[in-house]
Amino acid sequence: MKRSYFLILLVFFGLYTLNAQRWKAERNTVVMDAGITHFLGDLGGGAEDAAHFFGVRDINFVKTRPVVSAKFRYRIIEEVSAKAGISWGILAASDETSGSEGRMLRNLSFTSNIWQFSLHGEYYFLKEKSNPRYSFSSLKSIRNFSAYVFTGVAVTYFNPKAELDGVKYALQPLGTEGQGIGDNPALYSKIAIGWPVGLGAKYGLSRNLAIGIEISNTYTTSDYLDDAHDQYFDNTQISDTYGPIAAALADRHLNADGTPATPYASETPRRGGPDYNDAYLMTVITLTYKLKKNSSGLPKF
Repeated sequence: MKRSYFLILLVFFGLYTLNAQRWKAERNTVVMDAGITHFLGDLGGGAEDAAHFFGVRDINFVKTRPVVSAKFRYRIIEEVSAKAGISWGILAASDETSGSEGRMLRNLSFTSNIWQFSLHGEYYFLKEKSNPRYSFSSLKSIRNFSAYVFTGVAVTYFNPKAELDGVKYALQPLGTEGQGIGDNPALYSKIAIGWPVGLGAKYGLSRNLAIGIEISNTYTTSDYLDDAHDQYFDNTQISDTYGPIAAALADRHLNADGTPATPYASETPRRGGPDYNDAYLMTVITLTYKLKKNSSGLPKF
């Protein structure tokens, strides 16, 4: 009788150990996601002053834009994963649709395609569990849920554009704040480093497939994603150097009655806020698929 109990316990222990170690055979995951972006910077926004960090109160939902990504996740240990991938999205903002009178009178706008390569580290505070072959639990739906926080680094290419008389112009070559004129700084780089911080959750639909959601904010090293950084520059010098289109896009501010205003002179009111760099929010729905290993131990697609 004791021998029978021992054999039963041994079988249960073997099954438990097998299930507990199954994550090692499911380390490799393909992740596809799609969702929306919101820009947090100098242009556009809500009725309050410009917000930073997770500035939800400064989101202008009229300028919501799409983003899609393809990524690869590798589980380093059971609670920690690394994820790398590439994303394409659009960022946009317009003072015209802002709830702030000061920003509406500034009357600037931009839109930009972004390409982002990112590398994230994820920590699962609710562990991602493997679906066991043998389950004696009635809480299977609960065990399929996992949640994690993540951070990392991103490299983002951006190219802000604005529309004038129905034509879109790339803003960086136009030196809209006097870049490249005299002793002013050179034209800014269109590549920024970002530091994403976010939260995610997943629900397993099957042994290999899961659906989830991620919300993240990426803080960048650039204050030029929207082409606005500091003060207006002498419009005449901009026109002489880069042409009348550059001058028209550099200063579009209005009088209080909504009529076009006389261009600002050098070293006058701010065009942007240089104290904080730009950031953007991403909210995406994720679809993940676990890859099986082949005989060599590599992921099998």
